[in-house]
Amino acid sequence: MFERKKLRPVILVLAAALCVFQLLTSLGVLLLNPLVVRSVHVGLILPLIFLWRSPNRALRKNPRPEALPVLLWDLLLVAISAAACAYIAWNEPMLAERMPQIDEVTPLQIILGAGLVFCILEATRRLSGWALVIVALAALAYAFFGHGLPGNFGHLYLEADRIIESLYLLNDGIWGSSIGASSSIIFLFILFGAILDKTNMASVFLELACLITRRAKGGPAKAAIFGSALFGSVSGSAAANVYATGTFTIPLMKRVGYRPEFAGAVEAVASSGGLIMPPVMGSIAFVMAEYTGVSYLGICKAALLPALLYYGSLFTMIHFEACRCDLGGTPQDLIPPKREIMKKLYYLAPLAILIATMMSGRSIIFSAISGSLSAVILSCFRRETRLTPGRILAVIESTASNILMIAACCACVGIIIGVVTMTGFGFGFVSIMGNIARVNMTLFLLVLMLTCIVFGMGLPSLPAYILVATFGAPALVQAGIPLISAHLFVMYFAITSGLTPPVCLIAYAGAAIADANPMKTGFTAFKLAIAAYIVPYIFIFEPALLLMGDWLTVAQAVVTAVTGVVCLASAMQGWLLIEANRAERLLMFAAGLSLLYPGTITDIAGLASLALVAASQLARRRRLPPRNPGECIPSRI
Repeated sequence: MFERKKLRPVILVLAAALCVFQLLTSLGVLLLNPLVVRSVHVGLILPLIFLWRSPNRALRKNPRPEALPVLLWDLLLVAISAAACAYIAWNEPMLAERMPQIDEVTPLQIILGAGLVFCILEATRRLSGWALVIVALAALAYAFFGHGLPGNFGHLYLEADRIIESLYLLNDGIWGSSIGASSSIIFLFILFGAILDKTNMASVFLELACLITRRAKGGPAKAAIFGSALFGSVSGSAAANVYATGTFTIPLMKRVGYRPEFAGAVEAVASSGGLIMPPVMGSIAFVMAEYTGVSYLGICKAALLPALLYYGSLFTMIHFEACRCDLGGTPQDLIPPKREIMKKLYYLAPLAILIATMMSGRSIIFSAISGSLSAVILSCFRRETRLTPGRILAVIESTASNILMIAACCACVGIIIGVVTMTGFGFGFVSIMGNIARVNMTLFLLVLMLTCIVFGMGLPSLPAYILVATFGAPALVQAGIPLISAHLFVMYFAITSGLTPPVCLIAYAGAAIADANPMKTGFTAFKLAIAAYIVPYIFIFEPALLLMGDWLTVAQAVVTAVTGVVCLASAMQGWLLIEANRAERLLMFAAGLSLLYPGTITDIAGLASLALVAASQLARRRRLPPRNPGECIPSRI
């Protein structure tokens, strides 16, 4: 028997080696070919996973001694993955000169390639479950046997050695753009978030949010929106954000009177929104810029209004819930003195420097390094933020821990993308979706939405986006949708997959902290995030929501869209001025959809429905008896 915690010194050494290597390559101290960087990145990540994460999920939740064969099995996986990656790094000059599909694939290359694929699948299973692994296995089965399928989904016969060649020896598979993003941009932003977190500089996000919303109805939930949006955008992980900020916001929401499932759902939805909110967007914006060729500023400009509608809808629903239950602001004893918070405002400087350098046109890597370096320098000004040796180790451990799942999933996504490339699956999918689009555009978008949600379930947001963008975005472009609109559409549903029952892992994380029923929390999160499921359809039909077009058209789209999400929020929560009956809720839902859908007639119809409901509630409110302080009117859904 052995205890995995005894491996911690080895794990810390590997984690430190990973951080040092990535920093040296990012700073340009080590000028290496991208293939070498990616292979070393994977070669350090996989051993870390096998040594750090037990193959038994129960043991990961409750660490205890394990049988010796488990250790031997993990050491074997470490040896296989390290050898396979070392072969690529060492032989990069030879691989650059070989001719694909012509030069022979040696038995050693086949063994190492097959071993690496297996290691990636096992690492992904340990960290994110079976969802992505099943998709990858289906993709591999399609590569081997898909030549027997009829119609557009069939492909030419592929020999086993050529499949291994595409996945292992070429840049289209494991070493493609997905692991390239993990080994550069994503790592640096995770490091930036870890520095802010472990130096306690990120605390100012939540403290400032609590100060701003201290007197607002339902203040803690509204504070969670601002705090989680800021931290979630930087951290790049909705789940990590839920655990980082939710441990404070969720108990606070429960204390002022929010239901446990509502509190957990608010944190989950707010944390997920950080990934769609410019300017950082959890590093998705930078990957999207690389995929589309659209500038980073162009991505931020297009994503701004939909993100504001998302948070506007969430804010309104929280407000209506607070009105229903007559909830007050954040208790004063839980908010640091205003003077103390003001003294900490310089903690926001690293984020400001990060954004300013990106806006100035400097590279993403330079901007991320500048933000991290400024955070390190500013942390020295106060004892409670200073980077002590213990905190440096904590930063290294946190960075390595947070990159593991993303890197493993990116490598696994690389396998899927490699199969899509070598088989031509993408062309078949685009062709079939194009046929659906010619029949009915709305049906086409609905099918694509469901596809993106299913493929994104159980995945970190960035790998989920990379996966669905591989086949979903080209289908939209083929149907005549602008490139940026296509990528934002699939991105939204890749992210909301974490909030969509039954596999709503982000909501489950909130439920665990709130001690609430996971499924109830999931359905509540789905309701609170309703704008994320509707707005993408709207900016497909109305590009003005992406700030495209003349200012008058954009202004009209903004006004009607904002009014529309308020109506949707009212319909979901059953409240406007007073509790809404079923007829009023139906009218408000119809009003929301009418206002969001572009067109003068639909706008007039939506405004008329809103006015009718408002007039009805004003008339009823005059006849209602006064409410008792703190009285909560139960929701009908």
